[in-house]
Amino acid sequence: MLFNSLTFVFFHLFFVGLYWTSSSITIRKLLLAVSSLAFYGWFYWPGLILLGLTMAVNYVLARIIENSGSKKNLTLAVSLNLMSLGFFKYSGFFIDNLIVFFKLFDLNLAKPEWSYWLPLGISFYTFQGISYLVDVYRKQISAEKNVLNFVVFNSFYAQLVAGPIVRANELLPQIKEKKVFKSELFQLGIYYILAGLLIKIVIADTLSQFVDYGFGDPSKLNFANSWMTIYAFSVQILCDFWGYSTIALGVGYMYGYTLPLNFDNPYIADSVTDFWRRWHLTLSTWLRDYLYFPLGGGRHNKYRNLMLTMVLAGLWHGASWNFIIYGFGHGSWIVIERLFMDYKKSLHLPRLLKQFLVFQGLSLLRVFFRSPDLSTSIVYFKSLLGFYKFDQNIPEALVLQLLFFILFMIFFEKSTKDRSFLTWSLKKQVLVSAAFISLILSFASNKLDFIYFVF
Repeated sequence: MLFNSLTFVFFHLFFVGLYWTSSSITIRKLLLAVSSLAFYGWFYWPGLILLGLTMAVNYVLARIIENSGSKKNLTLAVSLNLMSLGFFKYSGFFIDNLIVFFKLFDLNLAKPEWSYWLPLGISFYTFQGISYLVDVYRKQISAEKNVLNFVVFNSFYAQLVAGPIVRANELLPQIKEKKVFKSELFQLGIYYILAGLLIKIVIADTLSQFVDYGFGDPSKLNFANSWMTIYAFSVQILCDFWGYSTIALGVGYMYGYTLPLNFDNPYIADSVTDFWRRWHLTLSTWLRDYLYFPLGGGRHNKYRNLMLTMVLAGLWHGASWNFIIYGFGHGSWIVIERLFMDYKKSLHLPRLLKQFLVFQGLSLLRVFFRSPDLSTSIVYFKSLLGFYKFDQNIPEALVLQLLFFILFMIFFEKSTKDRSFLTWSLKKQVLVSAAFISLILSFASNKLDFIYFVF
């Protein structure tokens, strides 16, 4: 079940209606648990087995960790979560590279034949579970004893399969509180869902057609089209994930819940460090609090810690050398920024120029993110350098879509991260919402999966 489908609209409205009809907090939580598990099982019901086992293990081990205060128990709990993630997401990549390694010594290993799938959102709910376990160990929260509260925290369908990665101290107190219906939050939730659907369907899914063509065979692209295609992908991936996160916020608001912001206009960043303070905020802060700081942060070996954190951030996105290179590129850039911070300040470059240079660099790194393998990445970089000479004009539809994105950012971006919609006049609220609905319906045939569903 996709957020950008009529099935989800009816599903969501049905359970929201039942939720507010009931006056019992227990029944409300039961409705959230049932709807969330049904939503997840809709994609592939066996995935519920792994999700259920993960929740059960974390529930029991968190209470053991709280009672014992043992770091060994924490290590065991975190290891079990990472083993599950490693098997389903990285075992194939590891075996493939192991086979290549042994071939160097003329040893031919046969790849084992087994069938398994990549559970939706496994990286998200694994990281959410790890943060919960670590916070219990650090005594920042108490281990949750109510099973129903714990299930809702781990499976809330607004953010289960693609984030934001929610901390226990952000969501559990809201689950335990009996919510009072507030029309302004419900109204805000509808607007956020409409805005998210527009960002996803009208911008991201339309741009995907140009991106898929360009990366399908980069040797067909000339110099100008290859650059426009990577700009299109930079916008597509932002709008795809930003659209999902905005819908998630809207779903939460309609239940009276407030979920954390995941994007803060990342393409106005004037450094890569600034970019990661704006892009996928809940992952960035997770990596900072549960990886970078435990490694030593900036106290000792800070450059090693930065590089390791960013390489693992790249690998979190997918099991391939492309993602490792992607993370390494970000890490190297941040390290260079830190090394030459004083020199950089003395340059006094205009902020607009710094923003342009950062966006260019990020777009180039995204070649590794989008390409299916290293060989395609190399071909794409050749097209960026003008190696292939084809008489192709830049599609007008692509230019118009990028212009539409810029206009949306100028006029509506702020309203997708605060509650400014509620300050608009009723006439403006109705007109904007009607315009969004019209555009969504006009582009509804573009419906595609969200990119981050597979992470």
